Amino acid sequence: MRPAAPRAPALPGDALRPEGEPAADCLSALRDATRTRHERLDAALPIASPGATLEDYVRHACALAAWLQTLSPLLGVLDDGASAWRLDDPARRNALRDDLADAAAPLPPCAAPGARAAIESALVPFPGRHAAVAWGMAYVVEGSQLGGQWLYRQLAQPLAPHPLRYLQGSGTRTAERWKDFTARLARNVRTPADIEAACAGARAAFDALQRLYDPQETSA
Repeated sequence: MRPAAPRAPALPGDALRPEGEPAADCLSALRDATRTRHERLDAALPIASPGATLEDYVRHACALAAWLQTLSPLLGVLDDGASAWRLDDPARRNALRDDLADAAAPLPPCAAPGARAAIESALVPFPGRHAAVAWGMAYVVEGSQLGGQWLYRQLAQPLAPHPLRYLQGSGTRTAERWKDFTARLARNVRTPADIEAACAGARAAFDALQRLYDPQETSA
């Protein structure tokens, strides 16, 4: 994700796609479907603003921990053993737990009714395509790892000695992991109906995360 200045890669995949090369249909549709939400969320994130503090990171980590917990059941369905990279990755939740512990902050409660409502509302119109909806949600989670690494480069020194584990993503293999994900996405979301469902899932993932930045939601 990016602050207003300096600017990070605009949308998931843009930084890894050679200039002039068209995106795959599903990836392009997901990017277009979430553009407004992505830009609105990025613009409002304190952690992406100049002068971000450890308190800002703690709030960010709390929202992400509740978000990943909310998405976990759907992402887990997609993990069929076809890839070494898990979409419902416990390492990410563990990194957030350890980051919060290092900052002497408690884990957020599992209950996040507003976020859950956003996720459930995306499933209702697509009773036979819940997997496609979940692929759209996974797109947002996986894409956020690219932005997380950008944030890490901006914050590692100002917030030292905190390790900011979560923002490091998969380290030097983060780009490789994104490419693996987009290949899986292309194999599993191919028809217009599935792409429509995936776009609904991606929008819902952004909506859920946006709601988790509401103090009333994270303290529920």
